[in-house]
Formats: sequence, C-alpha cells, structure tokens
Amino acid sequence: MSLLGELKRRNVIRVAMFYAVAAWVLLQVGDLLFGALGVPAWGLKLLLGLLLLGFPMALVFAWVYELTPEGLKREHEVDRSDSITQQTAARLNALVAVLLVVAIGLLVADRFVNHRQGATAASSQAIAKGAGSAGTAPTSYSAAGAAPGGAVASIAVLPFVNMSDDKANEYFSDGLTEELLNVLANVPGLRVIARTSSFSYKGKEVKISEVARDLNVDHVLEGSVRKSGNRVRITTQLIRSSDSSHLWSQTYDRDLNDIFAVQDEISSAVADALKLRLLRAGEQSSETSGTRVSQAYEAYLRGRFLRHQGEAESTLRQAIASFDDAIRLDPNYAKAYAGRADALTALASNGYVPFDSGFAQAREAAKHSIELAPDLADGYLTMNFLQQSVDLDLVAATASVRRALELNPGSYDVQYAYSSFESSGGRNETAIAAAEKAVELDPIAPGAYLNLANTLLFARQYERAERAARRAIELAPDRPAGHYSLGWALLLQGRSDEAMAAFDAESIPWQRMTGRALTFARTGKTDLARAEIASMQKQLGDAAAYQYAQINTVLGDRDAAFRWLETAKRVHDPGLMGQVYADPFLDPLRSDPRYEALVRELGFLAKN
Repeated sequence: MSLLGELKRRNVIRVAMFYAVAAWVLLQVGDLLFGALGVPAWGLKLLLGLLLLGFPMALVFAWVYELTPEGLKREHEVDRSDSITQQTAARLNALVAVLLVVAIGLLVADRFVNHRQGATAASSQAIAKGAGSAGTAPTSYSAAGAAPGGAVASIAVLPFVNMSDDKANEYFSDGLTEELLNVLANVPGLRVIARTSSFSYKGKEVKISEVARDLNVDHVLEGSVRKSGNRVRITTQLIRSSDSSHLWSQTYDRDLNDIFAVQDEISSAVADALKLRLLRAGEQSSETSGTRVSQAYEAYLRGRFLRHQGEAESTLRQAIASFDDAIRLDPNYAKAYAGRADALTALASNGYVPFDSGFAQAREAAKHSIELAPDLADGYLTMNFLQQSVDLDLVAATASVRRALELNPGSYDVQYAYSSFESSGGRNETAIAAAEKAVELDPIAPGAYLNLANTLLFARQYERAERAARRAIELAPDRPAGHYSLGWALLLQGRSDEAMAAFDAESIPWQRMTGRALTFARTGKTDLARAEIASMQKQLGDAAAYQYAQINTVLGDRDAAFRWLETAKRVHDPGLMGQVYADPFLDPLRSDPRYEALVRELGFLAKN
C-alpha cells in the first residue's frame, strides 16, 4: 500500500483536518476572551506556539494509535479489517463538521461585535468632541479597528529629550510632550497614560519593555527636541512594546511658527499607525483653544512647566506671570486663560493671597477661557471647584464637571475631579469607577492612588483604602498627604496605635495635627485632643474650621461641632463642601436635625 493510502487508512489526514479546524477555533476564542480577561498580548502568541508544537505530535499519535470500541490501541494490535478505521473516520468527520459550524458562528459573532462597536464609536462623536469655538466646527475623533478583538489601544508618551544647547529650553520639550499627550487623550479608542506616570521616566535609561510593563501599554511614543532661535528639529518614533519594533518615525525641521502643524502631523501619524481614524471637521484644535502666535505658545509652555514644579508661592507667581505673557501676546489664547485660572486657584487655596480676591481672579480667567473655547475642558474644572467650594452652588458645579467629562473623558485630570466631586456627594459607585479610571490613566502616580484611597474612605471601604494609601506611599514615601490618608484608614478600622504612627509621619502640619487630635479623641484622651485643637487654632485660626468640627464630633461635643461647621461655611473652608456629606467622622451628627438642615441648605440631596 502507498504512503498516501496508509495515511488515509490510519485516519492521519482526517486527524490533521480536525486538529487544524480545532486550533483555528481555539485561536478565535482566545482572541475574543484574552482582552476581556486582561491576558497580555503575548498570551495569544503563546497559544499559537503551543498549537503549532502540538500539530506534529498529533499526527504521530494518529499514525501509532487507533481508536477502537475497547479504547486506544497501538495500530499493529488492531484487526486490519476496515470496519474499525471507518468508524473512527466517521467520528472524525462528524467532529470536523461540528467545529466548522462553531467556526462559522464565531465569524458571524465577530462581525456582529465589530459592527456594534463601530456603531457605538459613531454615536460617541456627539459627546467626545475635540476643542472648538463659536462659529468653528470642532475636531472630532473616532476609533476604527483600535486593536484585535475590539480591545482599546494604549500608549505612553515619554518626555521628549531636550537636545538644545541651551538647557533652559527644557520647558519647551516638556511642554511639547504634554501638548501631544493631551491631543491624543481626546481620541476615543486610545488609552493615553497621563503626565505624572509618563514623566516619571524623565532622564532615566529605561527599556521600552519595562515602560510597557509598568504602565500596561501596547505602544510608546518617544522623541527629542532641538531648539535654536526660531528653528526647531523634532524627532519622533512610535514603538510597539510587544517586540520593540518601530511602527513609525519622522524628523521635522521647522520654524516655530509651524510648531502647531507639527503637533497635528504627529498626532495624525500616531493615530494612523494604531489604526485609529481622526475625523476632522473645520479647524484644528490648536487654532481654537490654542494660538498661532509662537511667542505666546512658548510663554504658555513655560507657565505649564512652572505649574508642574509644585505649589510654592514663588513658583505659582512665576507660572501666572508666564500665562499673563501668553495672554498679552495673544488675548484670545483660551488655554493660557485656563492655566492662569488653575494657578490662581492654587495660590488662593494655599492662603498666599486673600480668598476673595484670589478666587475672583481665578473665576474671571476660567470664565474667559470657556467663552473663548467652550469645548475645552480645562476651564470647566476650575469653575467646578469654585462653584462647589466658594459659591456653595452644587447645581452649577455639577454642570461644570459633567461638561468637562463629556468633553474629555480620556483626561486624568477630568476623571480625578469627577471622582472627587461624586465622592463628596456620596455617589460612591460612580466616584470609585472614576477614581479607578484615573489610576488606569496614571498608573504610577501617587496622587491617583491617594485620590482612590480618599474615595474609598468616603465609601466606608477602609481596607481597600488602606491598600491604596500604602501604594501611594510606596511610590513616593516623602509625598505630602499620603500618611494622612493612611492614618484615616487605620483609625477608622480601630487600629489607633498604627494610625498615630502614620499621622506623626505626615509632613503637612495641619494634617498631622488633625490626625493626632482625631486619634486622641477616638481613644478617650480628651485633654490631649483639646490641647491639639488649641495648637491648631494658634497656628491656623479659622482656616481649619472644618477640622475642628470633625474633632469635636469625635469628642462627642455636637454643639461645638455645629458651631465650627457654621464657621467653615462663613469662611468658605473647602473641606466643608468636599467632605461634610460623606465624611465618616461626622456619622454621629447625621441623626441631628441641625445636620439635615445644614446639608439641605448647602444643596446636597437626600441619599437614595
């Protein structure tokens, strides 16, 4: 008998067909499920490799063994009559037919899912718009085949290296990176890692694979900037993290006046390489919320660079001066007004200028930013804070933060602000979801984990809050506010000794003193708690009115607690609107009619 005839008689060919169809079905199922289960991209490659490795083994097995009614037998032990081999052939034919039906079903399902995803992306166009202004059609984006199996594509934009001879041009390379990051964050179907996590790699020699692992991204964009006078050279490359292959690279030699076009070209090239489609209608975002005046753009980038250096008074004032320069050079620069509003809010919140004048100037700048670019989210975030904490107007604050979320759901700052606002109103489910989204967008930013910890504290999920606070401290041991949040989580679990140790490690004086007083009050050390309050009043005056209300509540002095809550309302203490409705330390007040009257007056709705 010929070799081909022997292969047929032993059903080796049918086994090969069965194996091929079964392997294809397994790969399709893996493609559909691995993304949903969070399996890394190499998981599908591993499955393919195992299946390829198993193919020759299956053929050898089919040659050596035969399936009989009595079970598997070596082929030479089987009667050479055709009845048994024909029965096996019939079974294999049936199995192949079943698998083909399954394969067809998967194809139909895949087409249906992709169609539904396309429809969903199309409907999101009305929500996720790019920046536009009155009389100008906005830029909009939509996903088209973002990733296999409908998974969301992801990217980290590493800080562009400053190659200029003048190291003072660092602000320009950093600013250009941040601007590109913000443009890409507006693309639905693309998850863009926020600034804090991306910039943690600045000045470090790191492997792309390490960045991808740490930030959980599929792609990395890196580059360099060389600026000399009015000329700039920008080199960029997009790298696929799974194999470090270069999907796209380009070098641009331009005048500063063309820098805005370069930004658009880079973002378009990235979207094209990732199989995302940018649908433009009208002008580019840089023409509406931005500027076409190169000197104004440089001044704005300098302001953003300074704003990221912290909240020292001198730094904030320098940032405001740079934003003012940008506005002087281009009075219609919406982003510069938004930057000024943000810096002024920080200046007033830290007590460097009087609340009234500082917040008034911030409001004016934010309002002007919104008027110039109603589709820019930045101004709405500042307005949300002012409307909630200064105006005590929850209706207006809700409209502002939801407008920001509608405009730029892919922004870390927007998700952070939305989670804080929802948490302050006791809407725990949406607050936690937004806080977790912020962590996803900035996965190694300590601030993201602190925000999540605080959100979980208000939701009474103290063990989870403790884990989030410890992660924030692990990422930045010396960062202010981390030990304060950890102390809350420990104290609310009844672990007072550990809580006191955490509070003592806190670097912010008012938080350290508040934590100590709360711990003394919780453990019945009334005299020590009141002594701590006296120290706070000597240093802080009425600025810590809300904290005095917290401590007196834990001490059991409700009358004093309500007096301090009224003081907090009078001085516009941000803690009042940010915490009074959800604060676990105020739980003993909730049955008091005065508490219900206060939260109603402040505009909080009754819990559902």
